[in-house]
Amino acid sequence: MTVTKPSDAARAEYRRLATAFVCLGLVAIVAEIMLGVFLPELPLVYRCARALGVAFALVTIHIGAREVWSRGAWSEGTGYTVVYILTAISVVCSSCVKVILLALAQYGNSRMVHSDIVETSITFLLPYTMSVLVVQSTLGTRFAIIAGLVAAIVFGAYTSHVSLVVGIILSSCVAGALAFRRVRSRSSYIRAGLTIGFAMLPFGCVSLVLEPSPSVVDGVVRIVGCFVGGCMSSLIAVIATPFVEYFGGYASDMRLIEMATLDHPLLKELSVQAPGTWNHSMVIGMMVESAANAIGANPVVCRVGAYFHDIGKTTKPLYFVENQAPDDNRHNKLNPSMSALIIRSHVKDGVELARQHKVPQVIVDMIPQHHGTSVIEYFYEKARKEVEELGGDPDEVDRSLYQYPGPKPQTREAGLLMLADGIEAAARTLSDPSQDRIQGLVQKMLNKVFASGELNECDLTLRDLHEIARCFTRVLTGIYHQRIAYAEPAEKVETGDARAASDEPGSENLKRLGIE
Repeated sequence: MTVTKPSDAARAEYRRLATAFVCLGLVAIVAEIMLGVFLPELPLVYRCARALGVAFALVTIHIGAREVWSRGAWSEGTGYTVVYILTAISVVCSSCVKVILLALAQYGNSRMVHSDIVETSITFLLPYTMSVLVVQSTLGTRFAIIAGLVAAIVFGAYTSHVSLVVGIILSSCVAGALAFRRVRSRSSYIRAGLTIGFAMLPFGCVSLVLEPSPSVVDGVVRIVGCFVGGCMSSLIAVIATPFVEYFGGYASDMRLIEMATLDHPLLKELSVQAPGTWNHSMVIGMMVESAANAIGANPVVCRVGAYFHDIGKTTKPLYFVENQAPDDNRHNKLNPSMSALIIRSHVKDGVELARQHKVPQVIVDMIPQHHGTSVIEYFYEKARKEVEELGGDPDEVDRSLYQYPGPKPQTREAGLLMLADGIEAAARTLSDPSQDRIQGLVQKMLNKVFASGELNECDLTLRDLHEIARCFTRVLTGIYHQRIAYAEPAEKVETGDARAASDEPGSENLKRLGIE
């Protein structure tokens, strides 16, 4: 009997599941230790049973989420691990804040008249949504929803006001995640905190009906506490997000926006060593950002990915046509397979340079994916033609020598980058870049890439492709539109008076200054 050993992919899957389940157990233990102290004392057996119940509920959410989102990044265990670790940190932070607030409330109740603040009011002051905001800014909306469900179960299991707390957490988490979908400035954190406060406000009003406040101060604390808790969550998220980015290798929109200022060393080197590639990357950045806004993709990831996708060309810039001078093509002295090897190497060099400079992984992944497994057709056809001229069979040419290693685009952002890269390069070859010709070229290139199967592993739909074609056409038409020729000659024509003046003393100095 032969025993089949699990493959590397299966072993990696087992490791991810084991890591996720360990983190879920950690969340249950931390919740029992930190939040269980605020509940009536129970025997150890009951406390263990409660922790097991919470852990089982979290495992159910984990399995369900993986089944629903079983493709691409949503099936990877690393994102879930970050969610569970941040939930445990949120539990610790909320417990510490609650201890401090209970001490302050007790002190205020003993020192002030008519200031009876009850524990229900303190519930609105806790930073429940801290983990959701961090997850939203680094991992996206889907993981943020999972973080909200996990937080609702954990905090709901350890409170005497289950329905109230669960409603508060679910509504505030959804509101915070939606408000944080487009982070373009630091003020977005304040806006998210206020949005969370408005989402919690109805529950504060309902609590006044279900459990009337013993004092005016207590009622004010419940209402104002909604906004205080939301802003406190935003403040903690501001502090925690850079640590998650650094240790987890993730990138929030704010970090990507900082990289898009063109002050990055790799972009500076690209503009100096390969100015043609730099210009190509800037145009692609405009194209993908416009299309991303139209189809609902992340425009910041698209734009920054466009800026960095060809940084590998800085190692051999003169072997790429956009950086070559007229009549100076170095590939004329090379055989097609060597030329293809040099062209393919810019992907590998780009990945290495990006990792050396600690570029976020989401951008590093787009460098090889923007070519996918496509073929370098120019040199492939050149090799076939040479073999045919020598009397051989052109079908014997090894296609793999002229094919990029991949993988194919895995996200919509990477798919957009692949489309824009080929279309922008083709648009430069148009001798008469009218709107109709550009539109025809864009549609032709889109159909070609779609038929090749390079977009099979990303989530671009036919409707998305229609919007992409419209946006690409608009941007390219604005850049490469026809211009009216100037009446003045392009070259300087020297008249007789000018020739006479050039013979005067001091004319050489004027020429050096650029006046003549």
